[in-house]
Amino acid sequence: MKHVSNWVFDLDNTLYKAECGLFDKVHILMGKFIEEKLNLNSGEAQALRSKYYHQYGTTLRGLMIEHQINPDEYLDYVHQINYDVVEPNESLRDTIKELPGKKFIFTNANYGHVEKVLEKLHMTNLFDGCFDISESDYLPKPHKEIYEAFQNKFNLDNSSTAMFEDLHINLREPSALGWQTIWVTNNIEYNLNKDVNLKEDIQKIMNEKEYISHVTDNLENFLNNLL
Repeated sequence: MKHVSNWVFDLDNTLYKAECGLFDKVHILMGKFIEEKLNLNSGEAQALRSKYYHQYGTTLRGLMIEHQINPDEYLDYVHQINYDVVEPNESLRDTIKELPGKKFIFTNANYGHVEKVLEKLHMTNLFDGCFDISESDYLPKPHKEIYEAFQNKFNLDNSSTAMFEDLHINLREPSALGWQTIWVTNNIEYNLNKDVNLKEDIQKIMNEKEYISHVTDNLENFLNNLL
């Protein structure tokens, strides 16, 4: 990876560990939003949230297509959470700062969420650019079009770009573009209990070399080894 000069990071459960529970809070509000908008009980709402996530890539995408939900209203609602569970990580910040070249955030969340998370991590002003879901008309990763839009925005060279992501499926298209892909399995045991998408043969996923270049369970250690 000595040739890499564009460092692309997913945000949630990548720059911070899943066990802090931040996204659990978001999931709860996703369910409550669906309850209120579609007049469903809690169980029905959570089932629909999960169904749309797996069918469309994000719950939001499903709500937009199936129910014409306003995306900004939804995103504002589900991010009304307490961000104090995200702890500062100055050591990771300093490591990322030392990477040669430019650093970017590439997320299915919105800018407001990104700003709050980076503030808690003490990583404000660390990155050279950010691409949020509004910039792709709310089309999420892993759709091919969103990666091309990200690449065009920042004029990235495929051969010198690397992407770090906690959901391995989001690394298929970057790999096809020629990027180095790093699956960050932060708290994999925790995630296995929380996300049915990860209830797979982990070793088999790790051996899928056609779209995963590297695997790490510790982002900071991985980057320090590169440096």
